[in-house]
This record gives sequence, structure tokens and C-alpha cells, in this order.
Amino acid sequence: MTNDDSADSRPDAGTTSDTGSPLPTTGRADVEPRRFARIGWLSLTIAILFGLFYAYDLFEAISNVVGVTSQITLYNEARAVVKLDPVPIPWGWLVIDVLLAPVVFALAVFIGRRKAVLLRVLLFVVGLTLVAAATLSVEALA
Repeated sequence: MTNDDSADSRPDAGTTSDTGSPLPTTGRADVEPRRFARIGWLSLTIAILFGLFYAYDLFEAISNVVGVTSQITLYNEARAVVKLDPVPIPWGWLVIDVLLAPVVFALAVFIGRRKAVLLRVLLFVVGLTLVAAATLSVEALA
């Protein structure tokens, strides 16, 4: 057996730099770096449960788009009979209301992905109160 054959059987064989010197290793070749954290059943259950609440707020926002636009259209028709200027539909507020629930939910999932379960629940609750308060504000403004 030659010296070259014994060098190839090492776990770090072939890991040399351009100059021919061996590259530093971590010492444990059998351990792979953990790329993705596992999602536990409790975390998934919490995300699904709060996802239903956020979906309800999204449904409210979509129904506001339909309801507010039809209500303002009827109101403008009545104003046109009396020769008054029409009231504009607040599209900006309505779009913000529709986008708010999914964006806040995604932020809560992203921020809480490596946090403890109780803190993750708290993030979802705070996000849900933010969405509910903003929805009520948009309804009042529209």
C-alpha cells in the first residue's frame, strides 16, 4: 500500500486549497448542518388555528369591498337625483384592509418561527388585534 492510497481513505481527503494545503475541518465529518428546522405538530396546530381567525378577517375585508362599493354607488345615485357631487369610493383603504390580514399573519409566522410556543401564540394574538383594530378603523373611514 502506497502513501497515496492511505491519504484517500481519510474523511477529509480531497479537501485542499488551491495551494495544496489541507482546508480546516470541523472535526466531525458525520454531522451535517441542519438546514431546515422541523415544524412540530403544536406549532402547526397553532398556525392553523390562528390562520382561521386571520382568514375570517380577510373574508370581512373582502365583504367590505363588495358592501362599501355597492352602498356608496347607491348613495351616489341618490345624490345624482338631487344634483350633488358623488362621493368617491375609498379604494386605498379597502385595498389596505384586504392586504392587512395575510401580511400580518405572514409576519407573525416569520417572526415567531424560532420562538417558544407561548411567545408565538402572543405574536399571533397581537397581530390579530392589530388586524381587528385596523379593520374597524377602515370601516369607520369608509
